[in-house]
Amino acid sequence: MKALVTGATGFLGSHIAERLVQRGAQVRALVRPTSRTSFLESLGGLELVQGDVTDAASLQPALAGVDVVYHAAAMVSDWGPWEDFRSVTVEGTRNMLNAANAARVGRFLYVSTDGVYRYHDLRRGVTEESPLETRFGPFDSYRKSKTIAEKKVRTYMNRGDLPVTIVRPALVLGERDSSMLPGIVAFLKAPNALYLGNGRNRLPIVYGGDVAELCIVAATSKQATGQTYNAVNEEYVTQRDFFESAAEYADMRLPKRSLPFRVVYAIVFGMELRSRIRDWKHRPELTRFSANLLGVDYVESAAKAHRELGWKPEVSMREAVRRSVEWASARRAQKVSS
Repeated sequence: MKALVTGATGFLGSHIAERLVQRGAQVRALVRPTSRTSFLESLGGLELVQGDVTDAASLQPALAGVDVVYHAAAMVSDWGPWEDFRSVTVEGTRNMLNAANAARVGRFLYVSTDGVYRYHDLRRGVTEESPLETRFGPFDSYRKSKTIAEKKVRTYMNRGDLPVTIVRPALVLGERDSSMLPGIVAFLKAPNALYLGNGRNRLPIVYGGDVAELCIVAATSKQATGQTYNAVNEEYVTQRDFFESAAEYADMRLPKRSLPFRVVYAIVFGMELRSRIRDWKHRPELTRFSANLLGVDYVESAAKAHRELGWKPEVSMREAVRRSVEWASARRAQKVSS
């Protein structure tokens, strides 16, 4: 089997590429000329092909002879102009779908997100059959772009143009995470660190390697054709549990105060407006996306993946945090020595 991975120089894409190589698959990674490829090169036996999902003409050579596409490339951020999200996530996915269809690939695995669900549904509990979000607030570009992109994937599936499978990861942690946990650590180190609400809300944590395993199993299973799967560890983890683990492994103090979530949300909205008035380069200390991610009660089921594919996460939240922190520490030490 020959697989093409987009977003392989990113967080989750790198885990997919790594697990594929470990399984003995022929792996090709689509990389931009400016991408850092040292980790991918360290895997050995992985082919690097230059291209960009925003450049449709660059995709056909990368897809030659490919059996399965793992499309993980996206604009992964909670802040930035809509045009960036539209270009990379929405149009980039459209370009990949068209190219994969033309190349007649056997399967297209789309990496979506649990951010496509409605927040009030998440509080009650969601399955893959739950409705997608339709109302997005100002600056909610990540969730909006991923939802539009997933709908495009579904259009190809419903028309019978391409055999697709969708995986919706939750809050992903692990090695090569350069944004999620580092952002939490920075937040906890700040003088105004606090719990968002009472801190007892449930968080949907999952390890990057476990998500990669689900992607590979789903992309290589006939039963998973046309199906969608949540990727979440159903271990019961609260915001306080998460902060305690991050503080322990990163050697920090825990917040001593909390604010009602509605108050936090209003303050954060003001911070967003202030940053937007200046320009997109001035990112607020906290965004409403991040506030929702940490302060909303997330109740998600991965029973479908357990039942149909036999997938079961192996890495706990605490272990995922430990691996994330150790990787970040090693990376800082490497930069200092060089």
